[in-house]
Amino acid sequence: MVAALLLGACGFHLRGTAPLPREMAITYLDGYNTMTDDFRTALESHGARVTAARDEATAVLTILKNKTGTDVLTVDLGGKVLEYRLSKDIQFEVMTADGHTLVDRQSVTASRAIKFNVKGVLGSEREAEMIRRELQRDVVSLAMLRIAAAKKP
Repeated sequence: MVAALLLGACGFHLRGTAPLPREMAITYLDGYNTMTDDFRTALESHGARVTAARDEATAVLTILKNKTGTDVLTVDLGGKVLEYRLSKDIQFEVMTADGHTLVDRQSVTASRAIKFNVKGVLGSEREAEMIRRELQRDVVSLAMLRIAAAKKP
């Protein structure tokens, strides 16, 4: 009990529970539709309300870039792909409703290597799609950590 009180007193927060800047109490999401659901969930879990009306928002989170990539890592002697890397790269910024910058333009990237199974192409495609979804959630989580870190005392 004492340890929990001491941790709380020093500002320690469990991952994902760090408060957002107070200006983000009502946030409007501007950008790519494929990202907004994950950002909406993350913002709401941090206590913000996401609005569909830009004029009632106290902050605007803009997704400036949303790029998914696939790069070949290794090939066999015959030139067939054995392993490739999936990556997700986003760029975002957060402004207050009156145009002041809360979080400068930032980029977040995540990637994972995946082995290609020639005998199980359908399974490999499903696995790749699952990893793409996980990468998207990862970059949103990393973005939320950066946004929470930008909170002014």
